[in-house]
Amino acid sequence: WLVTKKDTVLQWYSNGHRTIESSSSSNEPYEARWYRRTNNKEDPWITLHDHSPSVPAGEVLYGENKFGNIHASNVLPIHNGANVWIRLSEEGRKVQEGCLAAREGRDGWKLVRRVGPGHMWHPATDQLIGSDVYGSPEGPNSSAAWSIPFNTMDYDEFMFTTGDCQKWLVTKKDAVLQWYSNGDRQIESSSISEKPYEARWYRRTNNKEDPWITLRDHGTSVPAGEVLYGENKFGNVHASNVLPAYNGANVYVRLSADANAVQGPCRDAAAGKAGWKLVRRVGPGFKWHPATDQLLGTDEYGTPAGPQAAEAFSVKFDNQDFKEFMFSTGDCSKWLIATKESVLDWYSNKDRQIEASSISDQPYKARWYRRTNNKEDPWITLRDHSTSVPAGEVLYGEDNFGNVHASNVLPAYNGANVYIRS
Repeated sequence: WLVTKKDTVLQWYSNGHRTIESSSSSNEPYEARWYRRTNNKEDPWITLHDHSPSVPAGEVLYGENKFGNIHASNVLPIHNGANVWIRLSEEGRKVQEGCLAAREGRDGWKLVRRVGPGHMWHPATDQLIGSDVYGSPEGPNSSAAWSIPFNTMDYDEFMFTTGDCQKWLVTKKDAVLQWYSNGDRQIESSSISEKPYEARWYRRTNNKEDPWITLRDHGTSVPAGEVLYGENKFGNVHASNVLPAYNGANVYVRLSADANAVQGPCRDAAAGKAGWKLVRRVGPGFKWHPATDQLLGTDEYGTPAGPQAAEAFSVKFDNQDFKEFMFSTGDCSKWLIATKESVLDWYSNKDRQIEASSISDQPYKARWYRRTNNKEDPWITLRDHSTSVPAGEVLYGEDNFGNVHASNVLPAYNGANVYIRS
């Protein structure tokens, strides 16, 4: 007999070293050379020692496809056949606890997307924005793929898991929804680490199979069956090494307790509290506000329909008596408050004071733009303009301006809103 891990068995290898945790020949871990090849129906060959000496020695413990020869005759008639047992170890149970909580709808997690145990990744091509809708939501064990809309949900964390909860990771929405190519992204915790660490992922603008979300760096995770997310029905070993063996894969989202506290001022504004009034909105698209009044409040368009509206609108506010602006994403994950004087001046890459924001409850400065002949201005950002554009931290722009200034923030964070108060 021998005991080994599921991960040790369910990869692809040809005379490759695999770890045995314990066996009838050793109570200490050791390695043996086994076979599990993609086109060999008799595989895997599980043996007490390396395959080549185990066959004549009658130490083969598993084979398939009614294979005979001495692989069978040297062991099955003599030792009363062969059995296979499985179990969830105590260590495995502890590792899976976070994922199991998500599966049961605990700890604030909501299941939003699933792909079943097949050979292709999610049918979605929205690059995890959450706009694609298909299939019938049937829980974390459904055999068919499905997705519900989550681009308008308030959340700041993703959990990506295999369907059996053996492999999972938690990461921030901001870590996922930027553009990167083999770039380091932070994982908050996972089935292999309780502490934050980084892994190299892909989310490229013209690759419909992206993002690739993996437990470790992409290059090592693909052959190891550690891919936890992909799109566009991508197959290859990216899918076959994980989906069939681990009951597909699931995507959960939640709003963490920390984020919920940070979003308080913005949520008050969205609810019309604390004196705030919504005066301008752009929906989750790829262009900034249609306005060209440089935030003077003279432009009027669209139909005012609240802070979640799909279409852009603006009400006249140049005749209103107010002292402060709040600029926010539609999901309230990013926001800042600045005085009217700080915004309505002329400046080019100059420091402007921010009174408070989603990243600081103390005043600080950031470099913004509001130039006289640039209709897309002002550019209002959480940090300096140059760092905020690639980081998806632009909170205001005009003149239907697109580019990454818009695509890095509006689709993923439910558009953007402008509030004023006296």
